[in-house]
Amino acid sequence: MPSAAAALLDRLGRPGGVRLGTARVEAIPRLATGLAALDEALGGGLPRGRLTELAGRRSTGRTGLACAIAASATRASETIAWIDPADALDPEAAAAAGIALARVLWVRPRNRADALGAAEILLSAGGFGLIVLDVDAERTGRAVWPRLARAAERTRSVLLVLGSCRAAGTFAAVGLELVARRVRWSGGPGRLVLLDGIDARVTIARSRVGRPGRALVVRQACA
Repeated sequence: MPSAAAALLDRLGRPGGVRLGTARVEAIPRLATGLAALDEALGGGLPRGRLTELAGRRSTGRTGLACAIAASATRASETIAWIDPADALDPEAAAAAGIALARVLWVRPRNRADALGAAEILLSAGGFGLIVLDVDAERTGRAVWPRLARAAERTRSVLLVLGSCRAAGTFAAVGLELVARRVRWSGGPGRLVLLDGIDARVTIARSRVGRPGRALVVRQACA
């Protein structure tokens, strides 16, 4: 006979978890990233109702990869939000990356605290397939991560946190790390030389919904 605690956990369960006393694993809904290799490595895409971290230093293609994921979401008719306290998102570059701006709520809070509050409000409101939170995670207090993780679990939203490093720890279902491998330039002799994109190595550093440790190279048109 299972203990009373085990029986309680079995009855309550947890989104995406395995219920004690059964062999059935509840299917976790996913949001496709639009990058076939990354979707395959993640088991179908980013898990909905979960917090995902995308970490990388400047010029590693972090924003470019987030743009690609956002573009895939809007192509699938998802409404998304982009929380941008540093006012770093360039709408023209976002549109060039394929994001349907008409399906984007662009939130520009005054500071990091307001950005975190905006994320909780949007998660509570529901209706967003993807919420991108572009904050300096390294300087964000630890107490915020359980709140955001719980808020995400109550929705079908993917909360994608961008930062220079991963900081959410066990409260992130997926942790992606980016390292730039090669910068691509267009043009040639007698022609204007332009930045064409970045090839970056993506490592699935953490995954509660699949196998961590896999790495692949993605090609991004914007940095």
